[in-house]
Amino acid sequence: MKKCYVVGNPVEHSLSPTIFNYLFKKNNINAQYLKYNAKNEDEFLKFIQSKKFHGLNITLPYKKRAHTIIDSTVDKIASNSINCIKNNRGILRGYNTDEYGFLKMIKNLNYNFNNYDILILGNGGSASTIFHALINELNNDLFIWGRNKTNVVKFIQELSSNRIRLYEKNTNKPLIIINCISLDIDKRSVNSILKNISHNNIKLFIDLNYCETQFSKKLIGKKCNVILGLDMFIFQALKSFDIWFDNQYHNKISFQEVKALLNK
Repeated sequence: MKKCYVVGNPVEHSLSPTIFNYLFKKNNINAQYLKYNAKNEDEFLKFIQSKKFHGLNITLPYKKRAHTIIDSTVDKIASNSINCIKNNRGILRGYNTDEYGFLKMIKNLNYNFNNYDILILGNGGSASTIFHALINELNNDLFIWGRNKTNVVKFIQELSSNRIRLYEKNTNKPLIIINCISLDIDKRSVNSILKNISHNNIKLFIDLNYCETQFSKKLIGKKCNVILGLDMFIFQALKSFDIWFDNQYHNKISFQEVKALLNK
């Protein structure tokens, strides 16, 4: 039996086993999907080095660490942030499905992004991937902000692009905000980030987390238009499935079917 896992810390909340075990059963694949909570970096690296898996989904906080011990990456984005690994007869190949999932999600929204500035919250691997996706797809002005200004400035310098700037507080321009900060953000940090952003200026808040965060709870309470990242999560899962099984089942999987499964 092939074993696939979601690996990170924490992973208890993950819906990935629900999706993949359903897909395995539906397509008569002799495989099982499990959660592996790696308590620290050493435990995470040892698990990958064991190669006792067919496929992995990697979540926080280890996306930026996996590239040091795999054999190859498939695209440029994966060289900095890996969230999917395929074990191909002992050869580990790294992928990043964030960009694919994000772009599929925003196209699914059928929302007009024109005439809005876009503010990215966070400066981790997901934020980097989303920035690259946006710069290739849209012409909007891009800004970034986060919990630590020093880290955000360093992040901008590493991107080496004049398309993204540090967010200017107290601006009155209408915003689309994309949250790339993880679930564990606390109320104090949320309030600190949002205190200089007028709720009236937020035309759309996209949270890459598919579970409610302190951000989404606060903004829903303020009657802001909030979209959680469930669609992105589903598209990412389907992409991982294609990667692990060489697109053999691509035409046998329905996005709507998987979404209905999770909405039960």
